[in-house]
Amino acid sequence: MTLAELLPRLSGARLMGDGGCRVSGITHDSRLTMPGIVFAAVPGLGAHGLDFLDQAIEHGASAVLTDRPRPQSITLPWLQSENPRRDMAEAAWILAGEPQRDLHLIGITGTNGKSTVAHLVSLIFGAAGRPCGFLGTLGLHLPGGEIIPGERTTPEATDLALQFRHLVDDGGQALAMEVSSHALVQERLAGLKFNTAVFTNLSRDHLDFHGDMEDYFEAKKLLFDQHLEGEGRRVLPADEPWGARLLAESRSGDVSWGLSEGDVHARNFRLNLEGCRFTLTMGGMTQEVSLGLIGEHNMRNALAAAAAAWAAGVAPEAVATGLNRARPLPGRLERIETDAPFPVFVDYAHTPDGLRAVLSSLRSITERRLIVVFGAGGDRDSGKRGPMGRSVGELAHLPVVTSDNPRTEDPASIALAVAQGVRNGGGRPEVVLDRREAIKYALEEADENSLVVVAGKGHEAEQTIGNRRLPFSDATVISELLKENPCS
Repeated sequence: MTLAELLPRLSGARLMGDGGCRVSGITHDSRLTMPGIVFAAVPGLGAHGLDFLDQAIEHGASAVLTDRPRPQSITLPWLQSENPRRDMAEAAWILAGEPQRDLHLIGITGTNGKSTVAHLVSLIFGAAGRPCGFLGTLGLHLPGGEIIPGERTTPEATDLALQFRHLVDDGGQALAMEVSSHALVQERLAGLKFNTAVFTNLSRDHLDFHGDMEDYFEAKKLLFDQHLEGEGRRVLPADEPWGARLLAESRSGDVSWGLSEGDVHARNFRLNLEGCRFTLTMGGMTQEVSLGLIGEHNMRNALAAAAAAWAAGVAPEAVATGLNRARPLPGRLERIETDAPFPVFVDYAHTPDGLRAVLSSLRSITERRLIVVFGAGGDRDSGKRGPMGRSVGELAHLPVVTSDNPRTEDPASIALAVAQGVRNGGGRPEVVLDRREAIKYALEEADENSLVVVAGKGHEAEQTIGNRRLPFSDATVISELLKENPCS
């Protein structure tokens, strides 16, 4: 495709230079440019893409898309746009051959549960004979089992378009993907419409970016207001206040879900440390489900996934079959296999409500002494540190406060705020700043009547301290420590 052919399909760019220049792709990463590729130099939080223009030219970029005028010293074709991120997204889909048109798209937004819901949707669609990938914090999982790693919950469109193309070429017919509030506000999803849009829940997170909960909600709401197909269906929780607000603005085709109410709900549920059994009800039809995921919060995730599949026309029998195949994702209340006389779990919960949901679920199904290792990230919403501590202080028998990803902040200062929250919740925190030592302490304190949860980082394989990203996996550290001291 030539730039002259591409230009009319973009929202607001104008071209300086050779319109006959042929291009086959676009990237925002100067390191990935090459002949035939447009370099999208978009403004970022800490730098502008044009800061890397020399590198892009050195690598052979054929053209540039940006918001600034072309310097006199540059002769490359130049697309100047008032909204370069939006035009970058639109160009990415066009140059990838618009693979999104060949997929049934399910977008999932909310504070907690997105990864698990996306995974469950993919299992259900697979059981219905519709190969489905899922994409988000854990990367892109293709129906055949291949995993393409990713760094963001919702990647930039330049990455998304190529991943969609890979999925279609791999035989995928559907995709369940996590949609972050940042991506919605930053227009990473420009040019993308979903057949089904799912809302899980909303609780405090990312207020360093959004300011307050109302602004955070409005960001999530963009999925339903701007990125839903004309006949697309909303899948909304009837028993969650923010979801109920969306349901109050009714739209034809809405599907409600909830633990005990909604078009899709559960009856006769029984929960233990092996998982959940319940009767799934969808519009009057019922199926028995044995879910290999622990806790009420995961049963809610299953109901959201079931509602999304039902909205897409999947038969109830396939919904139940898919849910019955579920096993924990890495770092999502994942039980670590050890020889210890007590269970040890790793979980990604890193918000006040996320921690409360996980710990409340465990407290409701076991009488074991609950030991929780957790912390809060640096350079992020500092206002959630106290509430995170309070959640653990109210529910854990032994809260162990440690370092998470402190980034450029002082770990001791972060831990001080978290520990005070624990005290406000009635707990007595043990503060061990070194994360490995904190996990070791928790394991040494555990006995055959205990249960250990290491929360906050989940699947992550690195810890960010200062500007360094150091190898660190909670699951690996747990296994190493228990091998060193198998009598813990």
